Amino acid sequence: MPMNKEEALKALAARRATPVARIDNSSLPAGAPMYYYCISCGQTADVLPESHFSAPRKLCAACRDLKDLGWLE
Repeated sequence: MPMNKEEALKALAARRATPVARIDNSSLPAGAPMYYYCISCGQTADVLPESHFSAPRKLCAACRDLKDLGWLE
């Protein structure tokens, strides 16, 4: 069942408050996947192979859904 706006924004606040152990891509060995983090909540937004040619996602799936609904500015 989809969340209403209030529940979705509470979930966003909880994601923002949850610390994420960020991986420093520069410390990974050659060929390791690259990690990218959501610009809104800080959670993992994308994990791509080192040789990827497309831009990584800037928002995680949950924040992207909020943006599509117009609930994230």
